[in-house]
Amino acid sequence: MKQRHLHMARRKMCHVMDELYTLLLRSGGEAVDLCIRRETEGLRLLAEGDFAAEHRHEIEKLAELLQPAVRNPALVEEFWELAGGDQYTSDSELALVGQMVDEAQVQVGEAQVKIELYIRF
Repeated sequence: MKQRHLHMARRKMCHVMDELYTLLLRSGGEAVDLCIRRETEGLRLLAEGDFAAEHRHEIEKLAELLQPAVRNPALVEEFWELAGGDQYTSDSELALVGQMVDEAQVQVGEAQVKIELYIRF
């Protein structure tokens, strides 16, 4: 049973990583660093990237979407696979990512963003 949960957490994390680096590169970023750690009860993603000043509003929206006031696990179980990957990240897919993670911390600087996300097994 634990292996199944690990497998699902890995699949979700892959989707999360794809959405994050796509948005950061589309936002004028020159570099995106992603570090994933397997912990006892889940996977932790540390992401850091830069962005162009004119895209600050997109990064601030990302911070809001990754840290929703309420997370609905039933919504994620039903719909997360329906968000197909394409070259353009949409707010709805980022909102789904915000629902997929169990914990999120986002720090938006002048032209840099640091993100820490956690998905439990």
